[in-house]
Amino acid sequence: MKLAWAKAQLRCCRICPRDCRVDRRAGERGWCKAGETPAVYMDYVHFGEETEIAPSHTLFLTGCNLDCSFCHTAPERKEHGAAVLTPDRLSRIIEKGRWEGARNINLLGGEPMVNLPGLLFVFSQMTGMPPLVWNTNLYTTDETLTIMWDIPDIFLVDLKFGNDVCGMAVCGAPDYWTVVTGRLQELLGLAGPEAIIIRHLVLPGHLDCCTRPILEWLAREMAGVRVHLKTDYMVMPRVRGQSLGRFLTPREISAAKDAFADSGLRSVETVEPASALKWAAQNRLKKGTAKHVGDVEVVIAPDGRVFVQHGVRGLAEVGDRLMNDEC
Repeated sequence: MKLAWAKAQLRCCRICPRDCRVDRRAGERGWCKAGETPAVYMDYVHFGEETEIAPSHTLFLTGCNLDCSFCHTAPERKEHGAAVLTPDRLSRIIEKGRWEGARNINLLGGEPMVNLPGLLFVFSQMTGMPPLVWNTNLYTTDETLTIMWDIPDIFLVDLKFGNDVCGMAVCGAPDYWTVVTGRLQELLGLAGPEAIIIRHLVLPGHLDCCTRPILEWLAREMAGVRVHLKTDYMVMPRVRGQSLGRFLTPREISAAKDAFADSGLRSVETVEPASALKWAAQNRLKKGTAKHVGDVEVVIAPDGRVFVQHGVRGLAEVGDRLMNDEC
């Protein structure tokens, strides 16, 4: 049934609310630019995710149906060469991740949901898959969710904006809040709270319009679901000079954390940076497998905070030296 649905979507894509209806088999690309087959442009074992999934083998796919102006991976999806994700390639990626200590395979992008038809064909030819983390914006249709909800072990959902106005202004989705909250409620009924982790990244200037309404809604509608409040917003080149072109202030961070504490939501723990570096360094010494996987971006905020993008394993050697007091 799932494969029949996948074939139909490749002929006329209606996976998400964009409703593009393109024929991917004929080479047509819709709003998300995803093709007939999924393509991967980067993968590495991430030691700094939530403690319940780390270390997690992150697999970055091309194609996304949102256009978030602060997106960290949009430049890489354009600049890095992508390779078709075949069953053989996925098997080799999984084996590499296991060797490096990964507990699961973590699909993100881009957006895995827009790659679902091709992924279903890949999965149908796989055996011995590790636990699957589905790292998604959940901007999709109820039909798509009904087809795939029982495949992932964990849904890692980004709930970005607290209303449709901000959704349209920042990511180009005029029905963002309506769609994503609807899918979250459906997912809770289908998979249950233990299969869901919700992330919310606090955006500068969006505390009252997005963060507070999101926390209030989650407390009211998503009881028992684990929530990760993220205050590590990084300024990306695209938003410099705009309202999102600044870091969070200490006051914003404090207010967001207070609102989260007052909400009574179930918090999810994350691996502390120092522990992640030590973990990565120890893994490198045991396995001898740490390799450079791409550019490492280090951003220093005006208040002295340091943000590292794709750098946990890339900085394993530094972590090793720090743990041995060599620098």
